[in-house]
Amino acid sequence: MDLTDGQKGVAGLLGENDDVSCKSGHGAGKSALAAALALWFKYSYTPSIVLTTAPTERQVKEVLWREIRYRKMKSKIYLPGKPLTMKLDLGPIDYMLGFSTNDVQQMQGFHNPNIMIIVDESNGYDPELFAALLGLVSGGIRKVLFQIGNPIVPVGPFFDSFSDGHTKTATLSCLDHPNVISGEDLIPGAVTLKWVDKMRKLWGEDSAFWQSRVLGQFPRIASDIIISIIWFEQAEEMKKTKSHDEGPLYMGVDVPEYGEDKAEWFIGKKRSRVETVSRSNVEPSAVIGLTKQLIKKYSLIEENVTIDGIGAGAVVYSVLKEDFPKIRRFVASETAVNENEFENKGTEAWWNVRNMLNPASDQYEEYFIGKKCEQLKSDLCSRKYRTSSHGRIMLEPKPEFRKRMKRSPDKGDSMTLCYYPLICRYSYGLITLPDVIGDY
Repeated sequence: MDLTDGQKGVAGLLGENDDVSCKSGHGAGKSALAAALALWFKYSYTPSIVLTTAPTERQVKEVLWREIRYRKMKSKIYLPGKPLTMKLDLGPIDYMLGFSTNDVQQMQGFHNPNIMIIVDESNGYDPELFAALLGLVSGGIRKVLFQIGNPIVPVGPFFDSFSDGHTKTATLSCLDHPNVISGEDLIPGAVTLKWVDKMRKLWGEDSAFWQSRVLGQFPRIASDIIISIIWFEQAEEMKKTKSHDEGPLYMGVDVPEYGEDKAEWFIGKKRSRVETVSRSNVEPSAVIGLTKQLIKKYSLIEENVTIDGIGAGAVVYSVLKEDFPKIRRFVASETAVNENEFENKGTEAWWNVRNMLNPASDQYEEYFIGKKCEQLKSDLCSRKYRTSSHGRIMLEPKPEFRKRMKRSPDKGDSMTLCYYPLICRYSYGLITLPDVIGDY
């Protein structure tokens, strides 16, 4: 494995220090580096134990240990032992082991002259379990702790390690990666200049996403962002179960107001995204046609289809209503159901999706996003809110968002349209759909 200059710097720190933390941008080679360092320690110190962990089993098994097996297979020298799914056993006190946070409290202590702990995606590791993890290890000639991950939030043991005075630290910025500097795919599978340019356009250089996922820096927390990136990514990582497929389908349709905006369709069930569809530069007639196709494709109940009913959307709604009399029209500027808390229906719709994704909310039911969608993530996790002059929660007006982000949050709007009637029913009691949406 040919290391980048940044990776070489981190490896050099671990050769001389027992506590090292590395924050990294997306695709800058952190998992490959962690795998290489795990193998280096294992075969450089005999006997030794290497413990690898991450917040979720998928991150341990499908990311880090997949990389460990690959790096061992590609080694230029012979390395004994055959790695299993999350274990490499060379002897009773000579092995590598992977486990998630679910296993920490069930494990016994580890005793060995040489022990290395690798915490991948350390910023998402539970602080209490992190303390328990360190308590598993005692004694030893070398006891190494290597933390690595995307710097998502400036709290927790990972963040603290960058200012504790004794941990050696490093940063892997996407902008310093050979692929980005050269503009060529020198290291296949790693970050590319095309991706960086796309993220710059999608998020902007002043966003928390850019700071964290591109620069590899802890972001300045914006308290006025309505939906946290962490919540969204938890929904992306969620394991899908049968219960996610239960219940009727709903669809939200966001109709473009300007030529540069996109028409967006979001189809979902109560606890999962089913499909998102986008079309650029479309006339109202095309929006009407595709909406009819999707209603037929998914056998949607008319009352479960909500149309953004202002501007061109009013035309779309009027035509569709001829074939689907019970289809619903949504006007964001109208009075919210909970008018004492929200400035308007648009704010209420976004806040309800916030509650769907926020694990601390009473409405949270482990929503499943599924296939990654950067545009949806950017829309939902970039929109701001504030308190209005009436003391109510008010969503950032779309013209302000457009000026700040150079685009419209159309895909995010389509999701809030999809779920607004369903969530209102559960949030505020037995409210009928006509009560929530109204009929026009």
